[in-house]
Amino acid sequence: MQMIDDILKELAETKPEYISEISECKRILQKIEKEFRFMEIHIPRDRWLAIGAHVLAFVRRMTNGERLPVIEAELFAEIHPDMVMLSHKVLAEEKSAWQADDTEAFLLAVHFEAIRAMQMGPI
Repeated sequence: MQMIDDILKELAETKPEYISEISECKRILQKIEKEFRFMEIHIPRDRWLAIGAHVLAFVRRMTNGERLPVIEAELFAEIHPDMVMLSHKVLAEEKSAWQADDTEAFLLAVHFEAIRAMQMGPI
């Protein structure tokens, strides 16, 4: 938990205009932390910083109603299916008006795949 707080503090200092999205970002990062702890996979600090920046930008896009361009379905073949499912799971929010699309889930899954591959080896 302290790592998440440190990362969010650092992000808030570099992106003060995103301060209103920090609490939503924290909630998603806590979900990620819980899932990776369950899988017994450690997330290094540099990966936390990259994920935090990504999640903060994601929350900002959802808040502003922005969408990223659709990605090619073939790109998903490069990512372990468990990491794609995990990405969808942590970005899902039952109480929210917005839902993550496949592009958002894929981009977060890339971070997850990098961590998984570092610790578990290639697919």
